[in-house]
Order: sequence, then C-alpha cells, then structure tokens
Amino acid sequence: MRDKFVVLMTTATSLNASTLELATGLAAQNNAVLLFFHVVPMTFDQGESMLHTSVALRDAPPKRWLSALRPSDAAVPHRHRYEVGDPLTIIERFVAEHHVEFVVAEEPPRMWISELLWRGFAERLVRRIDCPVVIGGPAFLRAKRRVQAPRPVWSDDASVAELLNSTVEARSHALRGWMRRAASAVEDIAYSDSVQAFVALVDALQRPAPPTLERRMLVELEEHRRALEAVSWQLRVGEQVWGSDWSLDEADPTFASCLARAKADGASCTLPMAGSQDEEGLWILAVAAVDERGLLVFRFDAESDFLRILGQPGPLPSFETYAFDPLGLMLSRTRFPGHLVSAGLLASEGQQAPLNVRVAEPSTGPKEQWPLTLMAQEATDSHDGFDTRGYLDYRGVRVVGAWRWISEFGFGVAAEVDHAAVYPVH
Repeated sequence: MRDKFVVLMTTATSLNASTLELATGLAAQNNAVLLFFHVVPMTFDQGESMLHTSVALRDAPPKRWLSALRPSDAAVPHRHRYEVGDPLTIIERFVAEHHVEFVVAEEPPRMWISELLWRGFAERLVRRIDCPVVIGGPAFLRAKRRVQAPRPVWSDDASVAELLNSTVEARSHALRGWMRRAASAVEDIAYSDSVQAFVALVDALQRPAPPTLERRMLVELEEHRRALEAVSWQLRVGEQVWGSDWSLDEADPTFASCLARAKADGASCTLPMAGSQDEEGLWILAVAAVDERGLLVFRFDAESDFLRILGQPGPLPSFETYAFDPLGLMLSRTRFPGHLVSAGLLASEGQQAPLNVRVAEPSTGPKEQWPLTLMAQEATDSHDGFDTRGYLDYRGVRVVGAWRWISEFGFGVAAEVDHAAVYPVH
C-alpha cells in the first residue's frame, strides 16, 4: 500500500492563501498527504513560460520558497517536491505513477495578450491528467469560509489524558460500529428468503442451479453490492462459486478467525487484508454463513471507512491514531513514512505501514524479534489504558498515548502524540 496525495501545483513563487487553505482542506477530508509540488518551467515553446522562469530564478530561490510552505492546518501531513522542466509533462507523469486524489492549481500571473493567444496552465492541466483538477484563487474564501475547530489546551496530565482517551474511544467506537453494520447487512442478505432458497436448492441438486434462478440471484446480489458500496461479492456453496473471481484463502489466519466468528455468531468482518499480488490497497471482508451449506462474502475497500476513520488529523502535527493486530502488525497508515524509510522499516519512499511494520521498539537483532511497545503489549493482552509519563513508540520516539482493544474483532487502536509536543522543555 502506498500514500495518496493531494498535489498543490505551483510554477511561480507565489501562492494565494485561499488556494493553500483549499488544498489543505482537501487533504484533510481525504486523509491524504499534501504535496507542495513546484516546477520551474524550462520550455522554449512559449514566451510566457520562459518569462516566469526568469522571474522566479531572479527574484526568489524557488527551493527556499517551496521549503517554507506549510499547510494551513499544521495537523495535515505534507511533503515538498521540486523539479525543473515542462510542468504539464512532469505532473502528468507523477499522477500516472502515484495515487493522487486531486491536483490543486491556480493560474500564475498572466499578461493580457497571453489570455487571448493560449489556454491557461490549469485549463491545459485538465486536458492532460486523469484525476480531478481544482482551480484555486482568492474567491474561495469569499465563497465559503472554513470553520476551524477549537484546539484543545494541553495544560496538565489530566487534560492530556482526557484528550487521548476521548480520541481513541471515539475512533474505536466508529470502527466497531462500521464493522458491525457491514457484518449485519451481509447477514440480513444471507438470511433473505431468496438467498436461503437458492442455496438450499443448489445444495440439494448437487449441480448448477437452473439458469433463470442463477441470473436472478446474480442481479439481486449485485444490487445489494451497489447499495452497500462494496467492491465485490461472492456466494459459495460447496465447490460452486458465484460473483467475483478473487480467491479466498481459508487458511489465511485473518480470514480463518473471521470465518470462525461468522459460523459462531452468524456474521463478522475480517481485519484489513492485502489482495492478490496485482492488486493495490487493503480490503475488509464481511462474511455471513448461509445455514451450514453456504457462505456469503462482500468485499469492502478499507480505504473508504477503516483507514479514513483512523487517518483524520489530530490537534498536533505528531498526533496519530492507528490500528494493529494481535501480533502487533500495523493495519493502518503511519504519519511518518519518511522516518520509517530512513530506518529501513519500509522499503521505499511512498510505501506505507499497513501489513509492513510491527508496533515494536527499535532494538538490535532481527526486527521480527523486537519487543512490542509498552502500549502494544498492554493492548494485545486485552488491557485498555493510557500513559502520560511517556514510552517509546515504533519509531523509537518518546510519546504519550491511550489505547483500546476491540475483542469483538481482535485488533487494537492507539492514539499517540510526541511527548515533546505536549511537554516542551523550556
């Protein structure tokens, strides 16, 4: 799994405050990294392009200007990228190679004659890239001013503990609620008269169902998929399978534990799982038993709800919430992928933590044998709690945190922030 971006594209060393706020808001809403992407135009096909290049290089070093840019909300993760060349070609290549939710651009200053002779940069961008382009400008704040949520005051241990516990409790509750609703919805479908009758008939016949009944069942389950906003579905009766052709490895520990819960309780959800080798992303399966004869599975994109809930910005830049399984394996994104790449815990820039990083204190020896952090040890032992004295997190950085163990689905949720951010040394 890789990071997703909202790209704020600039070609001149100027940026409207309203455009910055627009891009920051889009990144926050989409749990994405805000990428400040500055390209110094170096093409000879337009006099305007060369004019902007010469002005940018003469009046302000672009790299220094770029490195000073920050989101309007400090809790939104951000990065900087600087290139020289044809802006349209460079951004087109970046969008093709990365997960980009939006490209935000504003038109650089233009001479009146250029408006008559050729299209503006943003207009040309729309025609070249395969993701939405949002054009910023001063009218954004006049049209709709964003309401900034009040920031909590971190004054003492009690207020720190209150905020950490409130956050982890709310996000754990949201995750548990979404998973329960997904499992319950699939269970309702599995217990519908039409599904029950179809499975009973197929099981009794021990051969394919009549084509008319099969087509009806396919239409019905596809309608349910759309209503639930699921990615795909499968109905299994013995060796017969209907729906999408993705494979279910019933020996996979994540799926096996979910299947055991579904057979005991009627339905359940898996933790986030990787797809096949040619699939990007993480999936959550909602599984329901159809009596003892069949199995109904709906597949959801973990990005849409599970990762979205955990990826919301917190009150400070180093604040994050994340999930992990009984072995301490992270199930959601980290806010610090660059740190983990530098430490050798992630293979390359852009790779993300889910199913790749253990919540363990950096130590000597094989990383698979590093001890879990104090928080992860407590949580995987089914102990809810918090710590405002400080402990080392999976980066080796001292943090304060709170945690909950969701025994119903077998995973933990943590809320952490750097100790130095709430207890600065004066």
